[in-house]
Amino acid sequence: MIKSHINNLQSKGFRITSARSAIINLLESTPHPITANSIHKLLKKVGTDVNITTVYREIEFLLSQKIINKIQLFDTELHYEMADRTHHHHIVCTDCKAIEDLKIDSEKDLLDEVCSDTRYKISTHSLTFYGVCPACK
Repeated sequence: MIKSHINNLQSKGFRITSARSAIINLLESTPHPITANSIHKLLKKVGTDVNITTVYREIEFLLSQKIINKIQLFDTELHYEMADRTHHHHIVCTDCKAIEDLKIDSEKDLLDEVCSDTRYKISTHSLTFYGVCPACK
């Protein structure tokens, strides 16, 4: 999928810098949302020399292009993941901070109930569960 994101950006006339490409590649290969600081550390670990300011600038660019989504999982830092992933929610361990994707089969029923009860037209939503994972119990 990384090639399609890069091709799409190139077709819009955007430059593909090594930092931009590395961040897209990292987010594509990470199975859970990660913070900007984690992106920075992981890029340095694999030998991509990029400063934290560049990471934040690229995140803002990728958000503006709707390639990634930001997710508020804790009170401290935003997390980021690819926007084209299948719809899901998250479950977070409050001890070790592990984050897992969560698919909810009865989500349509829940949305129907919210719409019916509030008469809102829901455009988007997020749902995160917090608890202690089996490894930390």
